[in-house]
Amino acid sequence: MSSSALGAVYAISKDDYQMKYRCSNLQVLDKVLELHRKDRKDFFILQEVGMKYISRITYFDGKCVYNNREFWTKTAVQAKLTPETFKEHDVLDFLGNAVSYDRYVDEYNMNLSRLSTLDGLAGEIAYNIEIGNEFISLFREECVKTDFKGITPLQIGIKLAPVISLVQTGSFREAKQVLQTMETDAFLTPARIKKYIDMMDAADAIEYATKEDYYYSM
Repeated sequence: MSSSALGAVYAISKDDYQMKYRCSNLQVLDKVLELHRKDRKDFFILQEVGMKYISRITYFDGKCVYNNREFWTKTAVQAKLTPETFKEHDVLDFLGNAVSYDRYVDEYNMNLSRLSTLDGLAGEIAYNIEIGNEFISLFREECVKTDFKGITPLQIGIKLAPVISLVQTGSFREAKQVLQTMETDAFLTPARIKKYIDMMDAADAIEYATKEDYYYSM
């Protein structure tokens, strides 16, 4: 099911205001709630209003799989993980938090759908631009949840402006080149730089020319 499907509904927990279930319609939602022994009165039920799905799973058993075509359309499909076998793997989101099986299945369905339907180079470019904007949303989330010491959010925003502008256009390779030249600081640690580069490498669906074939014209 596409997150942008007409009639999509969302169940938001009244306890923590977190989205717990997303279904194509109320009938399906009621069946899901019944399956999980939940009561609809414990949720706010919202209809599709342009809420956008954002992929969060970043590492699977130590390997970056963020929006990676090979993983989501082949490896994950062949694995056919169940709740039991899923427990044997180390799956982390963008902030290093453990991912639940339900979240994994949700992202599996979404990523498999959009990665397996890319339409040629134009589709790949559009996909990279979409993922670039998702990446920026995750980056901003990390900024919000970080206790800045020795550097202000404004300073880090100015410093990363060239990278952000490239990511927004889906130019991951160029963004990676700029990021690799930056000096580390209290926020932009070697570990964070590696994570961002890992994500750009994994999500890059376009098969660019090799370094030897790529030339800048004056």
